[in-house]
Amino acid sequence: MVDALSKVWLRLRNRHFFVADAVIFLLTPALALALRLDKLFVFRVYGTDVLIVTAAFLVVKILLLYQFGFYRRCWRYASIDELIQVVASMAAVLVVQTWLFYVLYYTTDLISNLPRSLPLLDGILSLILVGGIRFSVRALERACQLPKTNQQYERALIVGAGHAGVSLVQTIQHNPKLGLYAVGFVDDDPTKLGLRIRGIRVLGDRHSIPEIIRAFNIERVIIAMPTVSGKVIREIVDRCQSLGVATSTLPSIHEILSGHARVASIRDVKIEDLLRREPIKTNVEAVSHFLNGKRVLITGAGGSIGSEICRQVLQCCPAEILLVGHGENSVFNIQQELQQALETWHRCSTNIPRLTTLIADIRFAARLDYVFEQFKPDIVFHAAAHKHVPLMEANSPEAITNNVVGTKNLLDLALRYNVKHFVMISTDKAVNPTSIMGASKRAAEMLVLKAAQVSKKPFVVVRFGNVLGSRGSVVPTFKRQIAAGGPITITHPDICRYFMTIPEAVQLVLQAAVIGHGGEVFMLNMGEPVKIVDLAKDLIRLSGYEVGKDIDIVYTGLRPGEKLYEELFIPGERYEPTQHEKILSVRNASGIIPENLESMVAALCQAADLNDNQAIVSLLQQLVTEYKPGGSSTTKKSAIARTFRQQNLTQVTSESLQLEKDLKRALMQRELRIHYQPIINLATQEITSFEALLRWQHPQQGLIAPAKFINIAEDTGLIVPIGWWVLRQACQQLQRWQQQFPHTRLGMSVNLSRQQFFQADLSERIAQILADVRLHAGSLRLEIAEHAIVEDDEYTSALMRQLTALGVQLQIDNIGVGYSFLSLLLQLPQLLQNKKISRLKLDRTLVSCDDSETAEIMQTITAIAQDLHINVTATGVETTQQLARVKALNCEYAQGYLFSKPLESQAIHSLLTTRFRATFAELI
Repeated sequence: MVDALSKVWLRLRNRHFFVADAVIFLLTPALALALRLDKLFVFRVYGTDVLIVTAAFLVVKILLLYQFGFYRRCWRYASIDELIQVVASMAAVLVVQTWLFYVLYYTTDLISNLPRSLPLLDGILSLILVGGIRFSVRALERACQLPKTNQQYERALIVGAGHAGVSLVQTIQHNPKLGLYAVGFVDDDPTKLGLRIRGIRVLGDRHSIPEIIRAFNIERVIIAMPTVSGKVIREIVDRCQSLGVATSTLPSIHEILSGHARVASIRDVKIEDLLRREPIKTNVEAVSHFLNGKRVLITGAGGSIGSEICRQVLQCCPAEILLVGHGENSVFNIQQELQQALETWHRCSTNIPRLTTLIADIRFAARLDYVFEQFKPDIVFHAAAHKHVPLMEANSPEAITNNVVGTKNLLDLALRYNVKHFVMISTDKAVNPTSIMGASKRAAEMLVLKAAQVSKKPFVVVRFGNVLGSRGSVVPTFKRQIAAGGPITITHPDICRYFMTIPEAVQLVLQAAVIGHGGEVFMLNMGEPVKIVDLAKDLIRLSGYEVGKDIDIVYTGLRPGEKLYEELFIPGERYEPTQHEKILSVRNASGIIPENLESMVAALCQAADLNDNQAIVSLLQQLVTEYKPGGSSTTKKSAIARTFRQQNLTQVTSESLQLEKDLKRALMQRELRIHYQPIINLATQEITSFEALLRWQHPQQGLIAPAKFINIAEDTGLIVPIGWWVLRQACQQLQRWQQQFPHTRLGMSVNLSRQQFFQADLSERIAQILADVRLHAGSLRLEIAEHAIVEDDEYTSALMRQLTALGVQLQIDNIGVGYSFLSLLLQLPQLLQNKKISRLKLDRTLVSCDDSETAEIMQTITAIAQDLHINVTATGVETTQQLARVKALNCEYAQGYLFSKPLESQAIHSLLTTRFRATFAELI
């Protein structure tokens, strides 16, 4: 009976609803009047009045509802949007018919006998009946879709009661053909426990899954958490498999965002799910801005990484994508995929990206020259490479010509045709390589770094490990072996590798391209290494087999060039965090390039042309000093030792990343403090100025000196906004003191970091701050580190002219550190032109040391300064012996704990109020 009724009911169309509405609107005025008067037969008294109102209301309702598109909706799928439209439309009807009623009521005698509440009652009744009849269709459809006792439905438990889980339940309830019945939810949020969501109860958390499976006779568990880590999925799968319950999952967030799957698409658990990490927080806006409107050339466009770069670059609306590849079939496939995506393109309504397919071998410079000359790319992503370790070990000339010569060809043309950005995709096998492939990629890295060094352009390298699903990955091989009935072959039971998903790796590649300034090697955070044997066992279990019973695992021994453990760190490289928590940077990468790189590469290419394998190995050993041929001899003991060192370095990096987050928070929440240290005129024994010193009042660790966090601030670029904050605060404080002590000449010294000093708008920003706080420029002394001054003579000279034009004083800070001061002293006469430098500041390390060499350095600096009539300030004066030594050198000014420790502004105010002309004895 219900089925028959539902079939008739679900055949209703808008024309049927129109007739039903018309009938309802003819009846509701009379019903409203009956309710108002509590009388059933209202036509005996109000017959003519009711008919007039009914006709007027009917016309208003029909016209307005038609105008609102009420009869152009599919009510079978009515949801909250349709409910809102029903309420909004009927509210508009109520307003208009009420206005019409009152016009007729007060201007004519036609309806003067009717109660004035009639329009409101009529509107309420119309809303209830019109909305009710429509949503009854929706309710009846859902009732018809409930499981029938005579049909077999698989009882499913949904893990995750979030948006994805609710969408999944909704899909199950609307699609009986799926053959699933949602029994309940499982969620770790304690506030959801016991609640009902779409009629389905939250039964417990994931730790109670075994009990729920047994209690409710669960036949399938569906993991509805696209963003959860692989560790959690592995835990759930293990528990379900131990009970013999089938396990499915929703696609990962990468698959959903890339458009390869819908939110509620159920599929079997894959090995990628077990290795999944938390979603990467990518600065999508920065990446889109970086690629928008650019011509992007991608080598190896048909490969696993190259094709994914193409997909993600397309989302950023470039002007043109140049697909460069050697294999015609793979390039054709990605070209067709992208072309199909562009047919339904809506992101760039005005400028749809162009696709240009170019079959080219990067080893042939003439063909590449045509490509660069014809299309003039702005950005190059170089993903083309030979990556198979055993094959390249047996075919070393191919590894050199493709990985080294090909990269050199691209770099030469990139420089010739003024390419703005160049990003090379490298591998963790280039770190301490034991294979021809790894060493060739390391040589290619050096070429990129050299090009960046020469051109000063943002040419960078990005390293990462194995990617799941690539053609060279072990996963497809294992799947083929399982499909053939086994066995799975593994070279060694202890062999480990780092793994990432392809979309995850490419996301980080694009992010690294944005933050790269040139000459860096970026290393992606690969997480924890995975034992290949564990990967094989997981694949066997996910395929529905048992290890050792259905599928065996056989060990075959390490192959030539293969290592037990991949490494992430090269001796001598300094790894530092970047602004992205998943990306590390090798800041000194360009500093470890051999001087004879070009001649060595030329000899290497010649050996490849002659197919001389022995010469290739020998030359690679000379070029890549950490290259040790024969990775199969790698012992487990040495590999474990290297892994231990890597874990320690990773731990330090993690601490640095946490410190970076804390520092960002400190800047936002004003945990940073400025202490002011007096600077004393040794002749008059007076305080002449103060130096603004940065401190950090950490909520847990207390007061932190800059030495513990300044490196992190410099590496992450936070030093620049912090520097501007310090400068503004110090200028404001000095301006207040000058107002309180108008007859006293006071100055303020503020240190400029190297990054701040080389800001393009430095002089404009300083001028703006001085204008904002109304401080005379002559009261401000900017301290510039000596190494920043000697770094770029021409730029520094021009910048210092701009600063002195503002009227601010300039002081060279840290004089005497290292050997750069010798070069600086030679430049002093030139820097003194137009009175650019007013003072030198001896570094505290010189003052604290009491050896003859240091004394000689101090004498040299002060003597030159006196000859050039420059004042000298000694810093870090803490004892009377140091004071005597400083005075003997005829230093005019001094500062340090001997006179006063750095104080906050309130304490300085007290000092100035009571003891401005203080003697040394009073200050000590």
